[in-house]
Parts: sequence; structure tokens; C-alpha cells
Amino acid sequence: MNKSYFHRVHDATPTRFWINNPTLEQAKLAIEAGAIGCTTNPSFVSKLLVDPKEKEVVRRTVDLLLSYESDDSIVAAKVQQMMIGRLADLFLPLFEASGGVEGLVTIQGDPYRETDASAIIEEGLENSKVAKNVCIKIPVTTWGIEAIETMVKHNIPTMATEVMGLSQMISISEAYKEASEASGFAPPFWVTHITGILDDHFKRVIKEQNLTIDPELLKYAGLSIAKTQYKLSRERKYPGTMIGGGARKLEDFTELVGADMHITINWGGTADKLIELDKDVASRIDFNLNQEQIDRLGRELPDYDRALQVDGMTVDEYFDYGGVELFRTSFQKGWDELLAYIGERRKAYEAKN
Repeated sequence: MNKSYFHRVHDATPTRFWINNPTLEQAKLAIEAGAIGCTTNPSFVSKLLVDPKEKEVVRRTVDLLLSYESDDSIVAAKVQQMMIGRLADLFLPLFEASGGVEGLVTIQGDPYRETDASAIIEEGLENSKVAKNVCIKIPVTTWGIEAIETMVKHNIPTMATEVMGLSQMISISEAYKEASEASGFAPPFWVTHITGILDDHFKRVIKEQNLTIDPELLKYAGLSIAKTQYKLSRERKYPGTMIGGGARKLEDFTELVGADMHITINWGGTADKLIELDKDVASRIDFNLNQEQIDRLGRELPDYDRALQVDGMTVDEYFDYGGVELFRTSFQKGWDELLAYIGERRKAYEAKN
């Protein structure tokens, strides 16, 4: 029997496939296709609302909680926990068979509470109780770094997210090292690079400023930073595993193949398409833009240079960096959609009672 694309990637390279924000059925298909983990973000439940079968599960869960909880934000958090708990159950056999190395499912808290370290910590500690194979996903900002340090001291697996630049990767890797040495714990740890969302930010800047940049060069802008981040992380022997995220095109997976890293992608339009195309497995991690191309992007897009340089941003600049802001805004939109749905169900509940 011929092996499918991701199984062949796993056989030929150290690169590993994760699935992002899946329905339950998509998660099952992804596991069959070779997925070793699952990422979600605060827009996860809102995406379930567009699937009739999943929406019915969400509806029943919301309706069950309404009589016990008057705060819609708490209902939203509990609904998210329950939906992610379902995914965690699916991935649990992988987690147990691998000794906790594979089969993790991430959960990220309320995107409106990201400037309060104590709130992020509180959410993280609470969310870690959802399942033993849950990984707490936290943005790399001033407040998020403090929260990740606390998770390390509690020996809780973490994924450092919303990483767009090398300075963010350096900050969180150094913070993890210090927290690990101080506590004696070294829980599983992943550091993202949000390639496609970073590209979306660059496209937004180009449109706003009416710039003209070679589309083919722009196509590899985020990827060039991801590849540089991977190389630097390996050179410095930083802890944890790099994971690519925020994919917007097939190349956001295929161009990173060959790296000892993980990549999370959506099922529809990306994972299923790569399986359908069934291309040969080719290591591409060592193929990057040349220096002239990198210099050109740096000159024409200052935010590219800020992301690429090891000292391109200070810690207090991470939160407001354009790519981070764009990603966070998408999470807030999804959270708002969930809150609106809960509000609708509460009106129906109150009218009935």
C-alpha cells in the first residue's frame, strides 16, 4: 500500500505535521494522514459554528451552561475547554503511546485579556486541567513571557505563539531557559513562526503605502524569516521545537520540509490539498532568498527588517507589531462571534424561562 504525503514526509525527514482548528471529523482524518498534534486558537469555536454537525454540539453545550453561569465570557471559555477536550480525547492514544512527546492539543485564552499576565496565568492553569495532553498556547509579549515562565515553573507544556520576528524567538527561548534552570522542570515547549499572517501584514502595508514589490519575492518574505529563525535557533541550541503556523499557502508547509521542526496547517485547502497533489518529498529548508533579495525587502519594508534582525524589536514593542496585531485581531473577531452566538442563545433561554 502506497503511503500518503505526510507519512512519506515523516519517513524521509524530521519534519512533522500538526492539524489546526479542525472539526472532529477533520481531526480523525488528520490523525489517519499522520498528524502528531493539534493546534487551536481563540477563533476555534467560531469556526465550528459554520459546520452543521459541530454547531449542534456547540449549541447543546452553550445551552447546558447558561443556567449555571451568568457571565457570557465565562461560558465562552468553558465551551472552548469542552470542544478542545473532545480533540484531546482523540489525540490521547498518540500522547500515551509516545510517552507524552506527541498527541498534544493546544488551547489559548481570551484574546481580550492579553495585557494582564495574572489573567493569562490564571487561564493557563485552569486550561491545563482540561486533559493531560493539553498544551497552553501563549503570545510572546511582555505579559505572555511572564506567563510562559510561570507555566514552566508548574511543569506545564507551552507553545509560544504570535512569534513574527527573531527578537521574539530569542526573548522567549532565553526566558524558558532561565525558568527551566530555576525550577528544574523542562516541560514540552514549542516556539512558533507565524509565516502566512506575517505575509498578510506585509501585503497590508504595501497596499496602504502604495508600494511596488515583486510578488514572487514577497511570496517568500515570511518564509525567509522562518528559515532564518530556524537556523539561528539551532545554532544557539535553544530549547524546545520550532513550529510553523499561520499558513496561507502550500509553500508555508513544503518550503519548511527537511527541518527538524513541526508545522501546523488547516485541513481544508491545505492538508487535504497536499494529500491530493501527493508531490515528491523534497527538503527545502536550506533554500532561502539570497542576500540581495533580503536586503531589498529590508529596504522597501522596514517591518520585514524589524522581524529579521535579532535586535529588531524590544520586548515592549512585540504587542503592537503589525503582524502580531493582525493575528490578535482575527482572534478577537472569532471570540466576538462566539460571544454573539452565546448572547443569542441566552435570549432564547430567557424567553423560554
